[in-house]
Amino acid sequence: MDEHSQNDLHKYEVNVSEACFILNITSTSGLWQGENPLTDSLPSLLVQLAFIIFINNSLIILLKPLHQPRFVTDILVGVLIGPSFLGKTKFFSHFFPLKTVTTLETVGYLSLDLYIFLMALEMDVYSLRRATRREFKIACGAVLLPMGMGIGLFFLAQRLLNFHTEPTGCLFWGLALTVTGFPVVSNILKNLKLLDSGIGKMAKSVAKMNDVCSWILVVIVLPIRLSPENSQSPITSTLAFILLCIYVIRPALRWIIRRTFTGNSDLHSDYYFCFALIGVVICSFITEICGTYSIIGAFVFGIIMPNRELASVLIEKFDVFVSGFLLPLFFAISGRRFNLYNVHHWHIVCLIVVMTCFCKIFSTVLISLLFNVPTEKIWPLGILMNTKGILALVILNLGWDKKVLSEEEYVVIMLAIVIMTGMVEPILASIYKPSRRQKQFQRRTIQRAKIGAELRVLACLHSVNNTSGIINLLDISNATKQSPIYVFAPYFVDAPARSSALVVVHDTLKNGGYTHEHIDDSSSDQIINMLENFESQHAAISVQTLTVLSPLKNMHDVVCGLADDKNIAFMILPFHRQFGYNIPMENNSQSFREVNSNVLNNAPCSVGIFVHREVPVPTIDDTKHRIQRLVMVFIGGPDDREALAYAWRMSASKHAIKLAVVRLHPGTSTKETEYSPDIQNQTQLDTEFINEFRARTEGEPRVNYKEKMVKNAEETITVLRGMDHGKIDLYIVGRQVIETSITAGMLEWSKCPEIGAIGDMLVFSDFARSSVLVVQQYAGVARDDNMVSIHGWNSQVTDNQNPSLTLCAAATASHLYYYDPPFTTFFFFFFLELLVLVVVVGVHIETDPESEKWVRLYKRGKVLERRGGEFRHLLWF
Repeated sequence: MDEHSQNDLHKYEVNVSEACFILNITSTSGLWQGENPLTDSLPSLLVQLAFIIFINNSLIILLKPLHQPRFVTDILVGVLIGPSFLGKTKFFSHFFPLKTVTTLETVGYLSLDLYIFLMALEMDVYSLRRATRREFKIACGAVLLPMGMGIGLFFLAQRLLNFHTEPTGCLFWGLALTVTGFPVVSNILKNLKLLDSGIGKMAKSVAKMNDVCSWILVVIVLPIRLSPENSQSPITSTLAFILLCIYVIRPALRWIIRRTFTGNSDLHSDYYFCFALIGVVICSFITEICGTYSIIGAFVFGIIMPNRELASVLIEKFDVFVSGFLLPLFFAISGRRFNLYNVHHWHIVCLIVVMTCFCKIFSTVLISLLFNVPTEKIWPLGILMNTKGILALVILNLGWDKKVLSEEEYVVIMLAIVIMTGMVEPILASIYKPSRRQKQFQRRTIQRAKIGAELRVLACLHSVNNTSGIINLLDISNATKQSPIYVFAPYFVDAPARSSALVVVHDTLKNGGYTHEHIDDSSSDQIINMLENFESQHAAISVQTLTVLSPLKNMHDVVCGLADDKNIAFMILPFHRQFGYNIPMENNSQSFREVNSNVLNNAPCSVGIFVHREVPVPTIDDTKHRIQRLVMVFIGGPDDREALAYAWRMSASKHAIKLAVVRLHPGTSTKETEYSPDIQNQTQLDTEFINEFRARTEGEPRVNYKEKMVKNAEETITVLRGMDHGKIDLYIVGRQVIETSITAGMLEWSKCPEIGAIGDMLVFSDFARSSVLVVQQYAGVARDDNMVSIHGWNSQVTDNQNPSLTLCAAATASHLYYYDPPFTTFFFFFFLELLVLVVVVGVHIETDPESEKWVRLYKRGKVLERRGGEFRHLLWF
């Protein structure tokens, strides 16, 4: 034994066995005296850490095509280096000797506390105030029902597999099944681009409440079962500490941060990072000495953080180091306890695992049906709620450490957690396929809008400068009592530190509702005031102002999600460039150009890109700068028909709008150009709509219609240049037209193809100086996915030949998802599970010599007997 062995002697318990060993921190001479450095603590930890991180990142790359979340990959890495695989080899045992387990566990549990702190920062539990009652009830039901089922499955497994452990192990199974990992759910939704969809928002809200409920159960239930006689003191002291954090420490933090934090993540980074680390350590220490667990303190310190911007900065700085560098050690600890060779009766184990995987799904589905959740959301919500997180793993490790769970019980429930979490994203990825909704969006256009119905408009705002132009546009959109306009006006703020969008409804703020610490932007206040003044001047226009904090890369998903949820028929996007003498060039954002392009490719409604030439905001007594003279250039196609429908609506405005429609025809005869069936169909639709427009506006002095014959693109430009541009306030054009000889090659000259050939010509020409509205019609079900060209005899053009001519709706559906609930599949497996359970349990009871104490199940006669004065309930699922 070493001369320092008196201080370095440690004893480590491996569940039921004990091992004594000598632990040195590091060697003084290393290899030069023939010593093995891996026998010391620090060199061994460094090698283990490097090996675990390498295996972890390699497995992430390999499993990425299978849509496996990081949580599953981390667990599989622990299992791979555990006794089930590499851990049983002699060579590998040199890298993970038994005497280094203490150091490995210490660092692993420290990383767990830090990760729980970051997880709590990301949750933002104060946003739960906005959750609906239905979501709260679903979350509660999804906690209580799986817990009861988990307890029942534990006793069933104990009976069938002959487990010889304490009955209190049922609580660990039950609590593990109640958990829904909110960070894992968020990552899955993010990968599937469903974060801001209807199911995504509901799943995030329910998962967040479910996670909070699970933490409450961990604080209360586990101390009671692990130490019934002394449970009152730990629970009382922990609850007192939580109340102290909420009502004393949180206000103090808010006071300190308000006076020191400037929103600059680099100015006070060192001080805040040190303070965060000290706070996590102190809170973890307090809850540990209170008799609960250190993770409770880390979680509480995370949720009381008052400034969400600071929380985002802390997550950004710490996340990679903690999640990617330290946390894999905790999963390695869990993997060392996972030994498949300790499992017997695999046919029964598979049955238990299958039943365990479906507990949470069917619980959530049942509760959702009771509270009238839409059918298309029920099964995806149930599958998402079946996602487990690190809290479930912590609960099982606590059961292991307290010797409440046996090795076989631990392996069975761990196996179920890996399977149920691993199957979530692949199932959702296969269910949610890009497709068109055939019924919900039939009226998501102005042309197909019901006569006299409310027009719902989404007016996106990026700055104060483009707000006045959009207000001008809404002002002439002919809002009447018979056909009012409901405007949703989100003001978008780039928040690169956020992982998901935050939408703040400003009417709620007025009523004393939820507020966000970061929203103190004077631009937001100015935009809100402008829209409120505009709404007060129009009785038939209602305006709902919003502020949206989102990273630019996800902003198009937020826009499309809002349009989907609010049943928007027409969306207005400001052009990324702003024109005017008082606007500096640095305000021209290329980032918003990408946002607009993505919205055009994914929008669930018609879209208009508004290129605004700066004019003052109209008032009641100021009509000098109001848009009054419109020109609509019509060439043909769905976008032109939608643009004409909007211009037609404007022409009926009370503001004496003058509308001139100019239709351009190709000068060649139909004998020289052969039209494809698609082109003929579009031309027929154009003619029918034009004829209807002319019939209904006949005799209107303010509506003028002209047709001009042109032969090529040069003549088209000549017609556009020859207009009296000094008497035009707004041009309205379609984004994409059927490319004939009159527009051939124009798109190749465009600076911004996203606004189409005609729109680009009017925006960047030297003759047009007025605002331009470029309209794209939502495809719905009546629009073909292939835009064709008719250059001479060539009547078909592939996407590779002219990708810019692909119809807007070809990519529109990439944000929309058609869901077909697989009721037959789920119910088949459910009843198959019941059948197998009846057979297995029935046979087991019939052959059990102690079945006199159990309910006897007869094969033919449905008779229940009571034997020995004792009646035990079988739990059926």
